[in-house]
Amino acid sequence: MKQRLTAAGLAALFAIATACSSGNTAPTSPSAAVGGNGEAAADGSTLKATAPSLQSPTGGGRINTTEPLFVVRKAEGKFVAASFQYRIEVSSPSGNVVYTSALLNASGDQLSHEIPFDLALDTPYRWRARAEKGGRMGPWSGYAEFRTIDYRGLVPRPADGRWPSNGPAVVDYVANAFPEYLLPTSLGHRIENMEFLRDRIIETAICGGMDVTWNLKRGVGPHSHDAVAWRDGNRVRVIDIASAFDDAGSHLGLHWAEVAGPSGYDPYPNHPGC
Repeated sequence: MKQRLTAAGLAALFAIATACSSGNTAPTSPSAAVGGNGEAAADGSTLKATAPSLQSPTGGGRINTTEPLFVVRKAEGKFVAASFQYRIEVSSPSGNVVYTSALLNASGDQLSHEIPFDLALDTPYRWRARAEKGGRMGPWSGYAEFRTIDYRGLVPRPADGRWPSNGPAVVDYVANAFPEYLLPTSLGHRIENMEFLRDRIIETAICGGMDVTWNLKRGVGPHSHDAVAWRDGNRVRVIDIASAFDDAGSHLGLHWAEVAGPSGYDPYPNHPGC
């Protein structure tokens, strides 16, 4: 009897110990990649998360701007759903990092982030992204590649050699030259198209003898998508050049209209010549 009671007692103790040890295995929040002390995994990450997925630009093709809009699909927690912030890094093919973003927040399943300055013309770049949380870092995504636009020679030269020399004529000239950039599209593509048209307007106006350039928003930056700065004598005017810009699902209209607000005259460095 004593041996049977002892065996039964041991069996019960074993069952209790097994239940206790198996009841707390599921994590309730993202943790360090190895153990719980922030030790790095083999890929250098310290956060249990997947790498985000790069949506655009990808494939190494040429984009129609020097200020790319990066679109990233969010990472996932490896064991539990989690909310992360993200960092984007842009580098030259040789590996020189030319831009690292601040921490970015996703909206829904993805995030969009426009680089805040112009990259070099006609130049290949690569970029990647990772999730971060609480000072810990997830694995980097693989690189995606793209090449910036080459502005040179894009504006058709007038057959008679006479460039338009006033604002309304300039925007009409550019609208007629690039009608495909006026079509309804997504908001991201509308921004890219608007920047393309803005720079063509600047180039055309310069060839027509006007002192037109980029406008810095609120006088300090970044560059306005849909406005330019026009130095008219001793005064710098802010000129709105688009209607229905924010309504990406509608046809984009170009116009020349002075608007109030501080100007930010930023010289245009990429003019291809006339």
